[in-house]
Amino acid sequence: MRKYYIYLMYLIVITFVVTAVSFSKYLSTVDGGGSVKVAVPVIEYIPVSATFNDVPISGITGGGIVLNDLEPGDKLIYNFNILNHNDTKQNQVLLKYDISVSFDPDPQVIPLTYTLSPAAIYSSQGEWTYLGYAYQETHSYTLTVLWGGELYDTGYLNKEQLIEIRIDSEQADSLE
Repeated sequence: MRKYYIYLMYLIVITFVVTAVSFSKYLSTVDGGGSVKVAVPVIEYIPVSATFNDVPISGITGGGIVLNDLEPGDKLIYNFNILNHNDTKQNQVLLKYDISVSFDPDPQVIPLTYTLSPAAIYSSQGEWTYLGYAYQETHSYTLTVLWGGELYDTGYLNKEQLIEIRIDSEQADSLE
C-alpha cells in the first residue's frame, strides 16, 4: 500500500510540474512604450482694419470697437482674416467653418443692417467654408454695417447695440 502512495505522490508532483511548465508558456510580460502623433487644428481670427464713415479707426483688436454718437447714414466697414496658421503652428487637418453675425440685444434697438462679403471665392459647401492644411491659407472678409435711411428718432439716443462676429468650426472628413 505504501508503494501506491509513493506512486500517487510521484504522479501528483509530475502533474504539477507539467501543468506549471505548460501554463508558463502562455504567460508573458512585455514592457513597451511609444508615442502617438495627433494632428493639430489651427484656425485664427485676425482683425485687419476698420473705417467709420470713411475715416480709419486705429488700434482695432479682437476685443471690439466702440463707436459713439451714431446717426442715420453712418457706415462701419470692418475687415478681418481667417487663417489656418498662427505664429507657431500650421493647421494639420481639413477644417470647415461658418461665420455668423448677430446683434445684442435682439431685437435690435438701432435699425442697423449688415453685409458680410468674402474677398474671394473660397471652397465651400452650403453654409460651411473649407480651410485646408497643405499650405498657409488666408481668407479675407469685409463686414459692412449701415444705419440706413432717414430714421432719426430721439428714441435711439443713448442706446447701445452690440454686433458679434461668431466663427464656428469643426474638423471635416473631406470636401463634401
